[in-house]
Amino acid sequence: MLELRIDPFPSAADLNALFFAAWDSRQGRDFTPILSRSLAHIGAHQVDRIVGFVNVAWDGGIHAFILDTSVHPDM
Repeated sequence: MLELRIDPFPSAADLNALFFAAWDSRQGRDFTPILSRSLAHIGAHQVDRIVGFVNVAWDGGIHAFILDTSVHPDM
């Protein structure tokens, strides 16, 4: 069963693990500065594992857009 969590602030290790699997990339990063300025972000969790993610960024005004859409390939 999937659970959607709004503004879950996943750990860098958990979010990087998802990005590594979804994008076949090995460039880890700290998402804290990015997520703290986002309008919202949503994580899809299966038990205690994050298997999906989307970041809603905005310009501080009337424009918002989706970034970092990622889904674990097992899903």
